Amino acid sequence: MLLLNFINRFPDEESCVEYLRLKREERGITCKKCDTVVKHYWIPKQRKWKCSKCGSRKCLRSGTIMEKSKMPIQNWFIIFHLMTSVKKSFSAKEIQKQLERNRYEPVWLLMQKIRIAMGKADARYQLVGDIEIDDAHYEVVLDKKTRLRQPKTWSRQLKRGKGSERQAKVVVMVESRPNPFNKNKHRPSKSLGRIKMATIDHFKYQEINYEVEKAINQEAVILSDGLAGFKRLNEVVSKHVTATVMPTESSKVFPWVNTTISNSKRLLLGTHHSIGKLFLQNYLNEFCYKLNRRNHYIDLFDLLLDDAISMRWNS
Repeated sequence: MLLLNFINRFPDEESCVEYLRLKREERGITCKKCDTVVKHYWIPKQRKWKCSKCGSRKCLRSGTIMEKSKMPIQNWFIIFHLMTSVKKSFSAKEIQKQLERNRYEPVWLLMQKIRIAMGKADARYQLVGDIEIDDAHYEVVLDKKTRLRQPKTWSRQLKRGKGSERQAKVVVMVESRPNPFNKNKHRPSKSLGRIKMATIDHFKYQEINYEVEKAINQEAVILSDGLAGFKRLNEVVSKHVTATVMPTESSKVFPWVNTTISNSKRLLLGTHHSIGKLFLQNYLNEFCYKLNRRNHYIDLFDLLLDDAISMRWNS
C-alpha cells in the first residue's frame, strides 16, 4: 500500500477502529462463554461486542496480537504499514521517532509481537518439491546472563569463528524449482520459491531433523552439502542428495540458499546493526514472511492484519 493511500484510508483513530471492527466481524466473533460463533451487537462507546445469546461482552482487541496493548489502534496500523510497505525493514528506534513516542520499549515489544505472528503464519504451510538446505552462522549480542558469567575481560575470552558464543546457528531451507524458461546465462537455472529459517542450538542431526520435519513436506527432495548433521535427513523426507562441491562452485549448486543467507545478513546488519540471540528468530520471521509473499497480489497490509487478528502472539 502506498503512503498516500494509507493516509486516505486511515486518517484518524476512529477510521482504524471501524476498519478493524469490520474485519473481525467478517471472520465471525466467537463468544468466550458460549465458545461458538454467534451474532454479536456492537457497542460503539465501549468498543465492545455483546453476545446475543448469553450477553457477555468482548473487547475489540480480544483474541488478537493487540490484546491488552495500550497503544492506539492507529499506531498499530502505522507499524503494520511500515513493516509491509518496503522490502527491507525498519528499526524500532526509527519507528519510535516517526510516531513521536517517548519510550522505546513499547514500540520494540509491539514489533516483536508482529514478528512472532509472522512466524506463526508461515508455520501453517510446509515447503515442497526440490529443497536446498544449508547451515548459517549469524553474529548476535549475548544475553545479559551470559555476559555476567564471563570475567571482566570477557571479550578477550570468547572463541572466534564458527564456535564463538557470538555466532547463532541457523538452518536455512529454500524451495529451488527448475526453471527451463530461463534464457539469461548470468542468472541461476532455478527459480526461488518459499523459504524457512530456524535457529537451533547445535548442528546435530536430532535438532536439524526436528526442524526439517516441521518445515518440509515428507515427499520433498533435499539437496545439502556434506555437513554431518545433514546425513540422516532421509529419515524425515523421501529423498536426500548430498553434494560436495568446492567453495567457488557453491553458488552454482546452491544458488538460492546462499543468496538467501547473504541477503538476510546484509539486511539485519544494515538496519538493526546488532540483535540479541534470544530474538534472532523473530527478525528471521519478518525476512521470510515478506520474501514468501513477494508475488502476492493482495496488499501485504491486509494479509498481515488478517494474521494479526486471527492469533495471539503468546499462545
